[in-house]
Amino acid sequence: MLRKLFLFVALMATTMAANAQNVLEVKDVSQPNDVYSSDAGEAAVIVRCHASIPLKFSSTMDKRVVPFRTDLQGSDSVYYIAFPTGNRYRGRILSIMSPGYITVEHALELQPKQIVSLELTDPNALVDAGCYREHRNRGVLEFKNMNYDEARNQFVVARQCSDVDMQENDRNIQLVDSILALRRQGDQAFNLLDYRKAADYYDAMQALNPNDRYASERYALCMRNFRQDCDVTFTQAEFYFNERAYDKAKELYQRVINDDCNQKALATDRLNYITMSQTTKKDHARVFTYEYRKDVPYGFSYGKYNMHKVGGFFSLDISPKVFDAVRSECRYGDEKFPEFNVGFGWTVKIANPVWIFFGPGFTGKMYYGKYKENSGSEKHYPNAKGLARNDSDLDKDMFLNDPEERDEAERHINFAPAISPVGGICIKYSFFALRVSYQYRFTLQKDLSDFIGPQRLSVGFGVAF
Repeated sequence: MLRKLFLFVALMATTMAANAQNVLEVKDVSQPNDVYSSDAGEAAVIVRCHASIPLKFSSTMDKRVVPFRTDLQGSDSVYYIAFPTGNRYRGRILSIMSPGYITVEHALELQPKQIVSLELTDPNALVDAGCYREHRNRGVLEFKNMNYDEARNQFVVARQCSDVDMQENDRNIQLVDSILALRRQGDQAFNLLDYRKAADYYDAMQALNPNDRYASERYALCMRNFRQDCDVTFTQAEFYFNERAYDKAKELYQRVINDDCNQKALATDRLNYITMSQTTKKDHARVFTYEYRKDVPYGFSYGKYNMHKVGGFFSLDISPKVFDAVRSECRYGDEKFPEFNVGFGWTVKIANPVWIFFGPGFTGKMYYGKYKENSGSEKHYPNAKGLARNDSDLDKDMFLNDPEERDEAERHINFAPAISPVGGICIKYSFFALRVSYQYRFTLQKDLSDFIGPQRLSVGFGVAF
């Protein structure tokens, strides 16, 4: 009896020891250009293993090692772990554990922003694994080696095993079918030169099988060709845009947007500009008119009178005397004076074809000669009551007997400013436009209010285009 008990215990111990002797191999598959985006100067370790082998982690330098993300990619589980870096963490040893397997240790010398990628496999996966596990593992190996037809055959055979895990096996068959369909669709799009669409298919293949070199190479080629096509299309669109061939440019910009090129944002801006320009032209929104106002017959106004949104306008008018003033040909006693008006503001449609416009403005009016400066005497400007009208009175009023001083006094410039808001209506039909403006003037020097005048009307006519 004792002998049988001893043999049973020995058998159990042997079985447990055998189960504990399963091993995992670690392969460093890091890419030199991989960068981990972290503000804290951390590094990242990515561990990939078959989903049937769950993993846990520990470290000689860290209290806890918990993946911040775990993904299922194809038949593999992928663990993402962040580690702090620095001199104090030199000599870190990462321990990888799984039930039934010997703990694997891997030395890590991490630098800030570095990514280390590790791949774990069971080298004995095909030894005494049983019917289902043997064919499943063979299928997984063929899948990683991109032999998808053979992988599918192994999974189909595994379906006949008495120990089959039907749910897992069906997922594996579906996985192979998905990647074969993606490859077929990607190749079709590639042959049709639709590189963006093909790149999406190849990228989806890489998500299912990161070991698929065909998918990764095709993806890189598609993205390179796609960027070249985008550059050519956008360059052509810019050429037509600069040549104002808007219809051709519009078609090409729309293609850039539809293809989601890197120039999509700029193409959208250009397309919006073209649309706005064509709408403005169609509605004859731009209006240019010649403006006539009393004492200032030379004037113009330009503005946008939009159908659906507020526009803007600018107007300017001047008197002929302004040019005489520039040539210093104006003098004390003239009956007409240099004057200019500037206005700007907003335009609003009331009901087609009537718009209103309104905004601030400024008026400047100049005159020549000095003010009377004797105490008790009111300051005067030309044509004011009591002002000198002949040479003898001029000398007397200005207290100047020297001819040169008198001539200088006659040409002395005085400036009368006023704030002059403006408003009015514009009627435009087809290519023709008519404007009527009313201007009210707030004189900044009260004693010059009569000289500047309290209000003015002007009429303008011109074209709408």
